[in-house]
Amino acid sequence: MNTKSIFLSMVFLISLSSLNQLTGQEAKEVSGPSFGGLGFYTPGINTIQFNKLNDVLPAGYPVITNKPLLTGGSGYFIFSNVMIGGELGTIRGGSFTRDQQQVDLSGDYHFFSLGYVVLNRKGIVVYPTVSIGNNNLQIYIHQKDEPASFATVTGEPFQSATLHDKTRMLKFAVSGLYSVTGNKSAKGADGFMVGLQAGYQMAYRDGDWNYDSGAVTDGPDFSTNGFFIQLMIGGGGVKRK
Repeated sequence: MNTKSIFLSMVFLISLSSLNQLTGQEAKEVSGPSFGGLGFYTPGINTIQFNKLNDVLPAGYPVITNKPLLTGGSGYFIFSNVMIGGELGTIRGGSFTRDQQQVDLSGDYHFFSLGYVVLNRKGIVVYPTVSIGNNNLQIYIHQKDEPASFATVTGEPFQSATLHDKTRMLKFAVSGLYSVTGNKSAKGADGFMVGLQAGYQMAYRDGDWNYDSGAVTDGPDFSTNGFFIQLMIGGGGVKRK
């Protein structure tokens, strides 16, 4: 079973369990389409693997080990259960040093997303999403930062380069929200919300490598595939009319 099927199966089971508890008029109240909007701050972590990148760095360079931290935001319009929106943010991989060599890892991401509300009842909202976009990774390779005179820097310039890897990505995720404050009813909720989003992202097209002065012709076969989990802090309203 692939990753997408696993997440959609989880959503189906959660929704079925909740709806099985409803009868009569209450079941009718929660069966209508949802409308509204949501917006969130979304910090989290990504399990990108850097083994292939470490393998091609020259001997003496530091090993990249951290799992990148994500800091971003997302927003959605909801019309008849269908969610349209997107997300963007930064990727923070950290700095790694060995002897006099240093590698700084950072980047950003941008995605357009479609989703569908499968559960919206008494302050709880659950929805799967599929997203398409880019992961843009920046790798700054240079000598370790240390004090130096102006004459030294200009007379014997340090060797450094910034590498860029732009990869086209697909993301599959499931999000669950709870309304902490505001109205909660069988018809939906609004107010301040918190939640979690978890999923998997994978490349549908190989990344394009570039550096300061142009294209890199033999960039490593490296992808930003991996699982991710993000907090969701924000709110809005999701109600049935």
